[in-house]
Amino acid sequence: MAMILLPMVTFTTRKTMRTISSSVWHLNSQIHTTSICESSLKKTENKIKQKKQKRQKKLPVVRPIMECGKHKAIQTELGQDAPLDIFVSHILAMDILVPKVALETNVSVFQGNLQNISRQSLPKDLDPDVKVGRYSVRDNEIILENWSHLKNQTSKKLQLDEKDAIKAIFEDTNKDQGLKKNIIGYFLSQGLPDARLATEVFQRAKILLFAKKGDYSPEEDQVIIQFVEKEGNKWAALAKRLERSSTSSVKRRYELLTTDYKGGQFTAGEDEIILSEVFNANKNILMDKNITTEDWKRIGNKLGRNQQYVQQHWVHCLEPRLTRHQSGTLHRDVRKVLIDHLLEHQMNY
Repeated sequence: MAMILLPMVTFTTRKTMRTISSSVWHLNSQIHTTSICESSLKKTENKIKQKKQKRQKKLPVVRPIMECGKHKAIQTELGQDAPLDIFVSHILAMDILVPKVALETNVSVFQGNLQNISRQSLPKDLDPDVKVGRYSVRDNEIILENWSHLKNQTSKKLQLDEKDAIKAIFEDTNKDQGLKKNIIGYFLSQGLPDARLATEVFQRAKILLFAKKGDYSPEEDQVIIQFVEKEGNKWAALAKRLERSSTSSVKRRYELLTTDYKGGQFTAGEDEIILSEVFNANKNILMDKNITTEDWKRIGNKLGRNQQYVQQHWVHCLEPRLTRHQSGTLHRDVRKVLIDHLLEHQMNY
């Protein structure tokens, strides 16, 4: 269950709501509060039902990793010095248990960038019991914890620090080592609530251990400008160069660096303009969530801001507060409500 923690109402937002033009707030009479509440309640009930069904589902059937004939062959060919061989030898010697469905689909997909493996890259007849993509926060934590255990268990033989160990395993571009990397993927999969392909979990670990997050540094900004001048709009290649997992983030960064868009926090006046323009574009925006890219571009140009940032400000800030206002919950601490809801229904998130 994903949680969106909405910030508390700030002075600026309160001021905005007080000063919004009467033409916008006149829409109160056109929006049915009951429908919004009922829709929200129904969605919550469906999520609870789905969560219970997940908890009640059967655990995947597991098999020893050495049941796979390919693993037996790999074990006889392992060396004693290469980091990858040391990891693989240790895992096979443990003969860990892995989901049967994942062991039977021991495919290897090489991914040179820091993107998750897409469903299109996997077999079309993939067993429906295998989950693909959509990693939760806890899934990521389990994978990183397993990596830490594996590194600690092999530290005496490996004699590499954390950074060098990560590079030795995850920077290797030899496509012929796919099945060995899968063995590491099986180890990293231990404890995950769903059966996943080893090749996908290995790639996920690579993203978690390598990908940079947060603000861009001046050095990265310089690389972005120079790369685009020389290579053009090759955003995937640029993201890989920067060790960033999001190509869209890199693209947005370039646009910010090369345009005169205004930055910083949105003012109360800008919030008023956004609200007026959004409702002029679609009076039923809170119900059908429908607004065109052209409208966002027009609003962005009017404010002198990047249209994507304007849209994000609407989606993550203004729209949730308007919805809460309509349902009469603007004064409530949504974070506390969500936590109480999780505890009441025993949702371990």
